[in-house]
Amino acid sequence: MTDPHDPNDTADALERLRTAGFDLGMFSDEQLELLAALDEGELNVLLDIKERIGDIRPEVEAHAAKTIGGLLF
Repeated sequence: MTDPHDPNDTADALERLRTAGFDLGMFSDEQLELLAALDEGELNVLLDIKERIGDIRPEVEAHAAKTIGGLLF
């Protein structure tokens, strides 16, 4: 079983993003290609931001579309 927070995990970036709750269905093939190519540090930053925003979601949900294009919501 893979752990999305384990930096030694060999799962690909898109699978880790899906597991963390990212809705990847809204992205074009080119955008998915870019996300799949994230290095470990970039991926960890994205996962950390998603987790932090999830902790305060009610306060920021109204700004989702304007703030980060919906990627993290």
